[in-house]
Amino acid sequence: MKTCFIAIAGAASLVASADAGLAGFVAYSRNVGANTVIDVFAAVTNASDRFLNVYDTVSNGSFVQKAGLATKTWKPDVAGFTSTRNTSDDSFMTAGTFSGGPYGGEYYASSNTNADPNFTGSSWNATPASAAAATIPNNAGWYTGDPTSVDNGSELMSVWGGGFARTNSVLVSAAGGYAAPANSNAATYGIWMAHLVLVGNNKVIGVDFTFKASASIKDGANSATTQATYQFVPAPGVLAVLGLAGFVSRRRRA
Repeated sequence: MKTCFIAIAGAASLVASADAGLAGFVAYSRNVGANTVIDVFAAVTNASDRFLNVYDTVSNGSFVQKAGLATKTWKPDVAGFTSTRNTSDDSFMTAGTFSGGPYGGEYYASSNTNADPNFTGSSWNATPASAAAATIPNNAGWYTGDPTSVDNGSELMSVWGGGFARTNSVLVSAAGGYAAPANSNAATYGIWMAHLVLVGNNKVIGVDFTFKASASIKDGANSATTQATYQFVPAPGVLAVLGLAGFVSRRRRA
């Protein structure tokens, strides 16, 4: 929620900036075993931009959570250092990457990641008797506990090209007069914000599950803060394939 970011970020004001700003969300997906693993980034416009928070998340997805007190919720297991980008059986949120890059050759979730009150019940902090948090609570949000941390800095997303399928987002609305990009298609920098695992291969974002959220980004150089809401849409090629499959299916039933 918006008030969460204001309390954490201090006196930074919402201003439009020609130098920096939120450019949407970018997701990179791949098949790992019997699951589809998706890493979501807050797309930004340059290397100095920093993650503040995500809020008002709405998703109809059902996600895989790893069994165990420290791993069956949306809170990353930073104490056990098991929340890596390659985890194929655990879903979690994060406010960037621990140490701002690979640690011991792997990428881990930020220890500064905190949840807002919309992560209700035991969906963020588990109890021994609680069930796995397989869905994202409506309007849930998470934020960095230290806006100056190296964890929530941006990185080039080009390393996720090649074998990883990219899904871009489209703009829903922007706050404070920010001239937000219409989509994240041109974004090259991003800040890691979620690791999602779905049962089954080749799950399509925007088709097999939906994801819409708002985010706040701060420029590390001039302290300008931008907020906007984006949602994922499937790539045109995916829609074309799905449409063709439906046409073939109708012909077979004829």
